[in-house]
Amino acid sequence: MKLSVTALFLFLFLTAKCGVAQTVIPKSAVQDTLGKLSFRIWKQKTDLDRLAASSAFFKEFRMALENKESSLLPFDSLPGITRAVSSDGFVRIFTWNVPVSDGTNKYWGLLQLSRDSSTIIPLEFLNTDPSVLVTGKFTPQTWYGALYYKIIDVEIEGKTVYTLLAWDGFTNESNRKLIDILSLDDYGNITFGMPVFKTDKGIKPRIIFEYAEKANMLLRYDYQAINVKKRKKIKKEYAWMIAMDRLVPMDPSLQGLRKYFVPAGDTYDGYIFRNGFWILVEGIEVANKK
Repeated sequence: MKLSVTALFLFLFLTAKCGVAQTVIPKSAVQDTLGKLSFRIWKQKTDLDRLAASSAFFKEFRMALENKESSLLPFDSLPGITRAVSSDGFVRIFTWNVPVSDGTNKYWGLLQLSRDSSTIIPLEFLNTDPSVLVTGKFTPQTWYGALYYKIIDVEIEGKTVYTLLAWDGFTNESNRKLIDILSLDDYGNITFGMPVFKTDKGIKPRIIFEYAEKANMLLRYDYQAINVKKRKKIKKEYAWMIAMDRLVPMDPSLQGLRKYFVPAGDTYDGYIFRNGFWILVEGIEVANKK
């Protein structure tokens, strides 16, 4: 009898272990399947085939995020898919682009709110006039399209809002980088854009940098030095900020033609968050601080 009880215990233990394994294997399989689907997008020969492959991946990825069994998987290694996560864990944004033959890009995106992990909001890409992008506010249904690679949580008027750093392959002659704000109102409505950027040209709802296609612009959230004037002395202080290259024309005669702008190489500016605003600070010191 003792042997039978022991055998029964082992059977139940092994059955439980197998049950655990069965919940893990499908999760791994979901990521593997999505990875294969996303990898196929950029292997296609024509615009139509790439866009069709992207749409197919979008549908599968949305279903995976809406499924409670797989919604909280990291999805941090899908080929070609950019992932950004807020520090509070509330927002996850997945974005990707498909270059087309006219030199522009088509964008896809999925926004996940983790307070209800099954709430998945598609970002619907619409071509936006550059002049409107500078001043406009947008919703997930009127999304301008970009790859978000960093989310910075900040508090404005008692509410958490999310500062986004992004890249946009604008045309075949120039790229853009953006600093934007994602916010939610009391009803859960999502808006891109908020007038909280204090610049030398007034307060802006977002910041946009356009630069030459072959250039590489620094735009990152970092701990860097600024010079602070105290009485008659200049004191160096360190602070978290959005650090960026200062862009200049390749030649003075090209002033105003943004597709010919490149990083100065030795001059950097930044945005520091103070009292509910991102404030432009010029001439910061960019270095790797221990």
